[in-house]
Parts: sequence; C-alpha cells; structure tokens
Amino acid sequence: MDQLQKHLEHYLSEVTGLKVMANLQNSADLPYFFTRLYTLYQLDIGSTSFTAVFLKQEDEFKPAQFIKHLQQVQWVEMDELCVVAQSLPTYVRKRLIEKGIPFVIPNVQMYLPAMGMEWRARAGRKKPVTVERFSPATQVVLIYWLLGRIEGSVTPLELSKQLWYSTMTMSRALNELESSKIARVERVGRERFVTFSENRKVTWQEVYPRLRTPVIQLVRVTRHALSAENVLPAGLTALSYRSMLSEPAYPEYALSRDAWKAMEKAGIEKIPLEEEGTCVLQVWCYDPKILAVDGQVDPFSLFLSLQDENDERIEMALDEMMAPYL
Repeated sequence: MDQLQKHLEHYLSEVTGLKVMANLQNSADLPYFFTRLYTLYQLDIGSTSFTAVFLKQEDEFKPAQFIKHLQQVQWVEMDELCVVAQSLPTYVRKRLIEKGIPFVIPNVQMYLPAMGMEWRARAGRKKPVTVERFSPATQVVLIYWLLGRIEGSVTPLELSKQLWYSTMTMSRALNELESSKIARVERVGRERFVTFSENRKVTWQEVYPRLRTPVIQLVRVTRHALSAENVLPAGLTALSYRSMLSEPAYPEYALSRDAWKAMEKAGIEKIPLEEEGTCVLQVWCYDPKILAVDGQVDPFSLFLSLQDENDERIEMALDEMMAPYL
C-alpha cells in the first residue's frame, strides 16, 4: 500500500497542480471483513478532502457489493470517498462512473465528479467531463445566478469572493459549466469569463436533472442546543413560510457540513427519537447561508431537498413557492 500511496500522491499532484497528501486512517473500529478488503486513507487534494478506499483484492472488486459494504460503515460518506487501485478493468471503471463513485488509478485514469473533472492517460492533459450530476460548488454558482445575483459576465476570482470558495474551485465549476454547455465561457488573455443565458426558466429546466438534493444527513437535536447564527429554516418549516402549508410538528433547519462537524466536536447530543423540544437538522453539502433568501434557505435548494416527497399538498406548495422565480 505504501507504494500505491506514493504513486497516488505523485499522480494527483502532477495532473492537478495542487498539494496532495494521503494519510492512513485508524481501522480499529472497522469490521474485520472490511479491513480484509480495503484500507482507508484521508486524501487531501488542495482544499478538497476524500476518504480514499485502497483496494486490497482488485480482482474481486464489484461496485454493487462495494456500496453494500460501505453502508455498514456509517461514518464514511458516499459523497466524500474515492476508490484507489493499481488497475481495474474498463468495464468496472465504466460501472463506477455510472454509479457516480469517484476513483483514481494512478497514471491511468481519475474520475472525481465532486471536482468536476476527469483525466485519462491517453489524453495527457486535463479534460473537463460532462457529469450526470453537478458538483456542489457548480450547483451553488447556478443557483446564485438563478436567484438573479449574477449580472453579465463574471470571473472565477469574482465568484470566489462572493461565494466563499477558492478561486481554483470556482475555476473547476466553470470547467463543468463549459463542458456541459449550460453557460458560455470566454477567454480574454489568461482570464476567463462566464456568461449565462437570459432565460432562467429554460436553464432551470435543462439543469434540473443534473442537480442534487443538498441534504447529506439528517440529525435530531434539542432546539436550545442550536445557535441561530449557524442555521437557517429549511425543509417543511421553510416551505410553510413561503406557502399556505402548515408548519411541521418538529422544526427543520439547515447548516453546513463544517458547522455540523464543529457542533459534533463541541459535544452536541443527538436525540434518537421524536421528543418535545427537539428539531431536525439537515446537514448540507454546501453552506446554505451563501444562498439564503429572507433569512431562510433559498427556494431552489429547498425545492431540490423536497423533490421526492409524494404528498400532493407539498407538491402544490412547491409550485406556489417557485412561481415568482420561474
């Protein structure tokens, strides 16, 4: 594994131009079968972190089985991992891409949809790839524009200042937008400018299938344990403020992954059952405060978080909420 780790760090550093570090994680709490098949590393590519799953038995690796194995390790988030191997058959790599599972095979191929890019050895250079689902950062850029907060052309540097992301992350978002033909990216010297169309309704209809729910985790806590500066009304609570829908029995709030990790570190207590005085926290893959509207989560992210609800009242309330924007 030490040799594969070195190859991984060198390869990623070479193709991304970013600082790369892979550190072995403690496996004491992992099931025996899991440690027999995989070794976990924390992989940092610039400011982006992954849980790198190094394969010990590449010949027996099956993506569907792999997903089942991960479900037994609750602290490993699907959105934060990538598979690392010396080699994998083409059909296995294709299946990983179909399932949206990131992977890196040093000197062969890298598929990291969260960063909006794919590299192949035969190409010899970075190539933006059209992904089935946009990365969280790209989704933030799109919603920021849909809210009417981007006028005319804008650069990655300007976006980084407005959206609290690094310039590199915003540059990758532009790669994804350009390759997907959702926006026009023009180059003037060494600078790039992104311009969206004028028709927000048409663009929303085009991008909707590629957008994700921002919710990656649901946690129940007591309301008095919350700090109002860290959370925003979300879910059915936010929808009730924007429609005729009644408020839910237990308030719902959204916060960023970093804010939740800080609360965990501070020792916040999770409540396993519905109890009076509790609320539901939605942990988001991006900071809801970036896109906040009237002190609540933005309507587009709210729509995406409730899109799978099979309740006619909720569907009607969502239509009512979105009408002013589309």
